[in-house]
Amino acid sequence: MITRTLWSLVVGLVILLPPAMAAGQDATGPLRGAWEISAFAGGFDDDYEFDPDGSVLYIDPDNNVIFGGFLGYHLPYGFFLGAEGRYVPLDMRPAAGGVTDLNAYFANALVGFTIPLHKYVDIYAVGGIGQAMWRPEDLDSENDFAYTYGAGTHLFLTPNIALKGEVRMHQIDEALVNTSQALTGTPANETFWGWAYTVGLSWFPGGEKDSDKDGVYDAADACPETPRGVVVDARGCPLDSDGDGVPDYLDNCPNTPRGATVDAHGCPMDSDGDGVFDGLDRCPNTPAGAPVDSSGCPLDSDGDGVFDYMDDCPNTPRGTEVDSRGCPIPEPEPEVRNFTFQDVYFEFDSAMLTDEGREKLMSIGDSLLSVSNASIEVHGHTDSTGDETYNMGLSQRRAESVQNFLVENYSQLRATQFTIRAFGEEQPIADNATREGRAQNRRVEIKMLPPGGN
Repeated sequence: MITRTLWSLVVGLVILLPPAMAAGQDATGPLRGAWEISAFAGGFDDDYEFDPDGSVLYIDPDNNVIFGGFLGYHLPYGFFLGAEGRYVPLDMRPAAGGVTDLNAYFANALVGFTIPLHKYVDIYAVGGIGQAMWRPEDLDSENDFAYTYGAGTHLFLTPNIALKGEVRMHQIDEALVNTSQALTGTPANETFWGWAYTVGLSWFPGGEKDSDKDGVYDAADACPETPRGVVVDARGCPLDSDGDGVPDYLDNCPNTPRGATVDAHGCPMDSDGDGVFDGLDRCPNTPAGAPVDSSGCPLDSDGDGVFDYMDDCPNTPRGTEVDSRGCPIPEPEPEVRNFTFQDVYFEFDSAMLTDEGREKLMSIGDSLLSVSNASIEVHGHTDSTGDETYNMGLSQRRAESVQNFLVENYSQLRATQFTIRAFGEEQPIADNATREGRAQNRRVEIKMLPPGGN
């Protein structure tokens, strides 16, 4: 009998499940803070047999039916409390013969725990204690302490209405003591076991709402208007797997790198077209076609500070100073400093320096020391008076006189720094026909060049 009843319940649930799931697409499962009002019916099986001293009392279900109702309240975290009443019509058959009707009433206080499997399906465990009230025909009534335990499921058709299926054990220790005494002459002292298999309909008035049907109650839903069917996180907001600000259900590029700027479709933008997405591009305005590195900045292969696309000299050695085109800046021309001594600074027709000439050389000595290892040229010149060969020799001697004075008076200067050149009357700077012109042509010139200068 138990097997037949159980299979009937399973078949019934299988038949009801598809339409329940179709109707329950918008359901949300049990609501916190909701009441539950249920009515149910089903089958009841009992194999109670009392056999003391050969006196036997059989108790069998009458038509294997059970009826009942439930009132409960759903607490946070899946717990619920409730109370129920059940009616089971039974038959009592003493071994001596005859049948006596026995109406059984169960009143229980229950506590349970619900586990949601889907937004429209849950399972639960339930247990409780109460009273078994026996009402036998033509005999005195009898009340026994009872307890019950079992499990069940809800299949939600709407957010507030669900099909309910349940399997429950009803257990009463030392049941029907007085009734057994009256029918068999011997009091019962055994345990009554009864399995109940029920299906019914539950109504859930009140409770927290889930307006957008995303499985997150409105009170905790940070995104209360999520489109139907969109996957959400614990806050009720659409998932954004790549964190680009565009939810997955609208994102045409779901694997965008973190930090990249995206458009309304969730796809990365690359304003300068260099292959590095905006937001990750440290040089967002790179000219089109310019080669860039991983950060989006133009390459500078030779490290001269001028990007390759602008560099006219791409292989400049490291450390070389370059211009705006990336080409080495030429070395500056060596500075040439000239000092000119006219004949007035020498004794007449002589290479001997006058006092005035010595003072003049001393006044420029520091200038000659300003550049270390400078090259110094001393040029001797005369006017056209006298023999050309004599004038050439005189210009040579005067240039040497200047060199010797400088080397003797400045220990930092070495004779190897000097070059003596005699020009005689070959390079006049004025007219030798006049006294003033001849005076200008009688001169010694000193040229100071930096090292390596010519």
